[in-house]
Amino acid sequence: MSIAAVVLGHAYLADLRFNAYLEIWRMPLFFFLTGWFWTRRRPVLPDVSARFRALLVPYLLWSVLMSAVVLQWNRRDQLDGEHLRSLLAAGWYGGADQPPPWWAFWFISVLFFVTVLRRLLEHLPSWIAWAVALTGLVLAHVIPESGLARTPLGVGLALPCLFYVLCGESFRRHVVPRLRRHRAVLGTTLVLAGMLAVRLGLPPHNIKFGGFGTFLLTPVVGVVMSAGMVLVFGAFVERQLRTLARRTGTGHALRSGITALTRTGTVVVLLHGLVLMEVMRLGVEDDLVKFTVALGLSWAVGLALLATPLSRPLAGVPQQWHPLSPSTAGARP
Repeated sequence: MSIAAVVLGHAYLADLRFNAYLEIWRMPLFFFLTGWFWTRRRPVLPDVSARFRALLVPYLLWSVLMSAVVLQWNRRDQLDGEHLRSLLAAGWYGGADQPPPWWAFWFISVLFFVTVLRRLLEHLPSWIAWAVALTGLVLAHVIPESGLARTPLGVGLALPCLFYVLCGESFRRHVVPRLRRHRAVLGTTLVLAGMLAVRLGLPPHNIKFGGFGTFLLTPVVGVVMSAGMVLVFGAFVERQLRTLARRTGTGHALRSGITALTRTGTVVVLLHGLVLMEVMRLGVEDDLVKFTVALGLSWAVGLALLATPLSRPLAGVPQQWHPLSPSTAGARP
């Protein structure tokens, strides 16, 4: 759902009437989930190396592909030389000003840097990590003109985004174990509370450009809604899936399919901007069609890559399906 929400926002842009209700949680949920699934006490260098292969290697290889696309645009449309150089330079510099087709690349690089930052701070007293995260939110608030977001590869955004990672980690370790009953109801209440805050005028996030809304309040509401969604999906939705699997005997297929869709998320994030650009170039104006084609085609490419040795360099995960073998290689990266 979180991956689809990224494509939805880019397909509709200003046409999305409920855009503020989407932006309040869309990107925070990704970082919150990073904390939710965080594994502590991994050795720093091997962990950083693994994350480099899983995130930055696909980022760099897809950047090469996007550069080839821009050069093709140049041959097709005869772009001005200065414009061409500007597109390539901004695409490779990263951060807030990345143009299409690099549209959402910033998230992958920021995710890499924030996970490295969390791993480095993990061995220090926990209050230091929280102090760094809160300092990041302060800097995002006081530095003008998206200063943090316009750092190379958006590395400056790792500081405020650490807040969501820490909240996801703390929520799983310290809050969820105490919630014995009614998790789905509580989760729904939290999501509705966040929507009410937006309805009452709370500014949403625009993290790509260093926008964190009202200082601390907007991030907290984003965390509250993310926590609510985790509770709903971890209770009600998971229960429905288990019931479906039991009644239909499709448990293995469901697990394999959901795992595959999740593991190809990096491809969707990196590719959907290009698909949207090409769909619009063909004259498609209907937002729903743009969304459906961009999400479906990007995910299809990701799933196809998952069945080939190119899965590791381009999707950042090991090959999952082996066409010549009846078994799957679904080991976690």
